[in-house]
Amino acid sequence: MMQGAAAAKNFVTEYLAADLPTRLLQYRNHLNLDEDSLPDPLLYLNYEPVALDHWPTVITVAISAPEFVRDDYDFNLNPEYRVRYNMRTYVWVKADGSQECTTMRDNLTMVVRSALLDYPCLRAFDDGGNHSVLIDEGTMREEYSDLTLIKGERVLAGAYVGYDLSLDEWITRSNVGTLDEIRIYTRNDANAASAINEDGTYKYKGTEL
Repeated sequence: MMQGAAAAKNFVTEYLAADLPTRLLQYRNHLNLDEDSLPDPLLYLNYEPVALDHWPTVITVAISAPEFVRDDYDFNLNPEYRVRYNMRTYVWVKADGSQECTTMRDNLTMVVRSALLDYPCLRAFDDGGNHSVLIDEGTMREEYSDLTLIKGERVLAGAYVGYDLSLDEWITRSNVGTLDEIRIYTRNDANAASAINEDGTYKYKGTEL
């Protein structure tokens, strides 16, 4: 069945929620960072909320679906499509001070980028899902927001990683016509065998066997 943008968003959201905790720990150890400079996201969403209440928050949305390529048929002759989605994964952080907020935003965005580029981990997470998920690294880009002063020294900052994600979808067609029953008529005729020549042809034209 077709699964649409919801499947693409859910896959990335669930993948990041499962992958980032371990990956963030590895990056903190490798770069000698603390949790203030590279924190764990508190919330993963697959939609844009009206307001943000948890920091940091990671949000994945689909912007458009610019390409549908029919590339195969399944054993029931249902068409299979390779669907490409333009995706964005947003990172929102809040901290005391402009430098601290910028450092947190940049570091967390870098680790999110790392997870999205990690094709083996992405494929392993898709194991059994049969989506054949692929992120085109050549389409990846990042944008960073200006800093927003909230109250006092509290500062808000965001960024997004944009990329194209492709996955397999199917159309399951309804049967146009069905065969309700098959009737087979047989006739047991002792003379039937004698009416057939050795080459399999009938001796008598028009004879019903």
